[in-house]
Amino acid sequence: MTGARVSYEHLDLASLASVANFAQWMHARQSLDLLINNAGIMALHRRQTTADGFEMQFGTNHLGHFALTARLMPLLRRASGPRVVSVSSLAHRTGFIDFDDLQGARVYSPWKAYGQSKLATLMFALELQRRSDAAGWNLISNAAHPEFARTNLFASGPGGLLSLATDFAAPLFGYSAADGARPILFAATSPEARPGAYYGPGGFSELRGAPARALMMPQAEARRRMMRLRRMVASHDVHQWASGFHWEGPACAILY
Repeated sequence: MTGARVSYEHLDLASLASVANFAQWMHARQSLDLLINNAGIMALHRRQTTADGFEMQFGTNHLGHFALTARLMPLLRRASGPRVVSVSSLAHRTGFIDFDDLQGARVYSPWKAYGQSKLATLMFALELQRRSDAAGWNLISNAAHPEFARTNLFASGPGGLLSLATDFAAPLFGYSAADGARPILFAATSPEARPGAYYGPGGFSELRGAPARALMMPQAEARRRMMRLRRMVASHDVHQWASGFHWEGPACAILY
């Protein structure tokens, strides 16, 4: 965009204090037209925790974005036609919410934790759209995935044989980071992008290609699970750090 001004601010989604500080800085603005929840970590080979004690993947990929969106909601609602895009993954297809071990404290599996976090991300995007529709916020919430884009996500994630296999497969099946961003940008900017929709590459197995509607697994749309996840999140005091301010309207408690 010609004449655009770009600025950078520190934001660590694995730290709730950092989320709060960033949101406070953002509130110097009058409004916010677009929020893309794009940060992510993948399949850490050993269990780690955020600064606040959450399992790192669930805490960063889902809870950090959840808190950020909640704190920025007043700015979004003051915009004309705001959008929130949540970045999920094909891994949501094998994901499930382990209500008995949400933080992976008893048994930790790198890919199970990643799939759970990306399923929760997609569930959040759908529930945010339901809340927007019910409260008349005029906000579009949708989701997208880039799939096999050649970024450093694999290099900073599982390591070992999988990273070696990925390096070998990338030239055959992957595509550039810029191409990987296309479904996300479509969800964020296209007038054809629909509320509550999910987008990804439209080619073979959604690994590459032009943006198109992506396959969403039934568990992402299971609202009863979403409500149970809401109660679990509340039990971990996420409401305390995510809200911390007054929202207007009937759905003021939190986004869930």
